[in-house]
Amino acid sequence: MTELPKEGAGRPLYESAPKIAPAVPAAPYVWAALASYPLAWLYVKKLLFLNLFEGFWLLIFAVLFLAGVEVLARALHRPAGKETSLWAGCWLVLSVVMPLWGYQNTLSDWQMLVWHLFAVWFVLARCGMLAQGYTGSLCFLDALAGLLVLPFGNFFRRIGTIAAGIASLGRHRVRLRQTGVAAVTAALTLLLCGTAWGLLSAADPNFAAVGQQVQRWLATLLDGPTVVENLFVFLLSLPVGAWLYGLVAGALRRQTPPCTGDRFYAALEPLRVLPAVTANTVVGALCAIYGLFFILQALEWLAAAPLGLTAPQASTFAVDGFWELLRILLLDFCVLAAVRFLGRRPLPRMLAALFCLFGIAFAALAGAKLAVYIRLYAFTPRRVVAGWFLCVLAVWAVLLLVRVFRVIPAARVGLAVLAVSFVLLSCVDLESRVVQWNIGRYKAGVDAELDLDVLQDCGLNSWYRYDTSGWNRDGRVVRYTGWLIDSGWFRDRSAAEITELYDISGETGAHKLTADLGQSELHLTFDDAWRCTAVSLTAEENGV
Repeated sequence: MTELPKEGAGRPLYESAPKIAPAVPAAPYVWAALASYPLAWLYVKKLLFLNLFEGFWLLIFAVLFLAGVEVLARALHRPAGKETSLWAGCWLVLSVVMPLWGYQNTLSDWQMLVWHLFAVWFVLARCGMLAQGYTGSLCFLDALAGLLVLPFGNFFRRIGTIAAGIASLGRHRVRLRQTGVAAVTAALTLLLCGTAWGLLSAADPNFAAVGQQVQRWLATLLDGPTVVENLFVFLLSLPVGAWLYGLVAGALRRQTPPCTGDRFYAALEPLRVLPAVTANTVVGALCAIYGLFFILQALEWLAAAPLGLTAPQASTFAVDGFWELLRILLLDFCVLAAVRFLGRRPLPRMLAALFCLFGIAFAALAGAKLAVYIRLYAFTPRRVVAGWFLCVLAVWAVLLLVRVFRVIPAARVGLAVLAVSFVLLSCVDLESRVVQWNIGRYKAGVDAELDLDVLQDCGLNSWYRYDTSGWNRDGRVVRYTGWLIDSGWFRDRSAAEITELYDISGETGAHKLTADLGQSELHLTFDDAWRCTAVSLTAEENGV
């Protein structure tokens, strides 16, 4: 007789192994996969094609995407990273200010790139996929994970999720009879509603007009070119939605980042081949060259100080070497990064401090050159952006100097300064401010003539159609024109000069020309020599 095993006795190994059931996608993943289709269509239709990343569809997309990721992460009980609020806030603010000021030649291309990066970084932070747990010196690993590894590594996961969701519905034994009842109910409802609509339309002409509007809307949807356009948008949105879902779902299905900081540094150990003597010699030689450079600069200043700098000398000082100084700063950061990642030992403290001090000195010298340049030749959008970037590099240099003597998250703080300061710069209507500064200098007599190239770069172009939707330039151009009138720029100005900024046409025999500014009209009167004698704006349309 076979004895039964006692309670609590050991069992054979093959019995103790748990049986793993086939993986079934969780309901949140299925709903997220379905929601990615309209979200991708919105991105392609409203952002990519219709507005070219302008207009308040940017904010609508950002809010919907943020809410979708947050709902999915909460449904899966995923705790948020510490930087989630930072990247979400930066993304939302940028989504507001980009359509608020419209397209700006100097910033808009960078804004579009940064707008997408903020979205990726928000997902990485919310799902805990940052390589170090925060954005630091390994941010290039985060960019690799967020832009390539996660989205393309899970590119076809959406199809599998939806297919598995349909299969799970089949396991609930949805009966054919229930499907038939639903189809009959829908057909009967449409038939009766159509009959009732026709009867009510005959009884009330206003109700009939509503029906005609609905019919025209349906006819527009079924129109041949519209159907082809919507089909093209839908087909193009498929890879976009797969990329978005792959990024979010791929991040939430992992418990650790694709490459953690510990794994990266462990893999980097065999590559730490830069001897300490080589690193010290290179940095020491650079410090010697930098010291000689500043000694010569000081001697030049001491020689010129008693006599004072003439305008040509000041111009030469301002122009020469500014961009080279910025490149020197970037070279210094690259050298420090190479020593950090490839060096066997860190630099001696005093040598590292001296190297960082030279970086701060270069930033100060470049700032002085830029200040003199702006004082001589006024602001341009590019000079403002260059000044912002120089300030960021100066902050980085100071952080590295502090890092030599005290352990601080210098890279983390520096990248946060870069992101937040870029958003703050975007909050300024840069082109309008630059135009106002330049016209103010001309009105005050500081500049004998206006730099028309600056005005053209800021949107005052004769080729621009001011009725073009989505650019949001009409109001700014009217303001620019009002400032020009107030400064007296049009007085005795030739028609050829004015056509550099405005597309003017009209009655040449009467010596009166007009420029269409979208929200208003600019009226110009000329003498026989075609010199402007009078100018006005239609006050009832723009309030100028």
